[in-house]
Amino acid sequence: DGTLTTVKSSWEYLHRRFNLWEDNADLYQERFRSGEIDYGEFCRLDSILWKGTSLADVMEIVDEIPCHEGSLETIEALKAMGITPVIVSTGVSFLVGQVASKLGIDVSFANDLCEEEGVLNGDVRIHVHHEQKGDVVRDVLRRLGLDREDACAVGDGDGDRGMFEAVSLPIAFHPSGSIATVAQHTVPDGSLFRVFTIIRDHEST
Repeated sequence: DGTLTTVKSSWEYLHRRFNLWEDNADLYQERFRSGEIDYGEFCRLDSILWKGTSLADVMEIVDEIPCHEGSLETIEALKAMGITPVIVSTGVSFLVGQVASKLGIDVSFANDLCEEEGVLNGDVRIHVHHEQKGDVVRDVLRRLGLDREDACAVGDGDGDRGMFEAVSLPIAFHPSGSIATVAQHTVPDGSLFRVFTIIRDHEST
């Protein structure tokens, strides 16, 4: 959300499309940001709002969300360099799966909205907690036999801080909040392909 796609939050995007944001999901977000509820409860309350919604309707909306300019070219160029792209997202897995398939990314982590017989049942399975992306990245590196010096992270928001701390080359792409202050490089606008040129130049030094 916001890095490979132009939408900053797939959760919010779905809520707005289903007219469930104002005086509903936005209040849960405020409670989470104020520390009144934790991330698990935030996701649980959010997902309950979609109980009874057709999965087909969700996927139709998910299909509307475009990738950033240069996304496919960037992933193809990185893979040609022998780099393994991995998606680590607190967004919904329906969108992450679509993007991963479209861009040819084999490994991804996201949060599942649960469904039964094509209808959302209001439950959620959390695989990536807010501010715990770094744990996911470190686990992936261990499984690949790599360390932080072998890794780069690209993100756009404050929830990516842990991920940036887990790698040696953190890149902020179209950043919001304070994430740019902990990035080694920042791409404030334009094509995602600028991220590839940063990685290529880093590898050549």
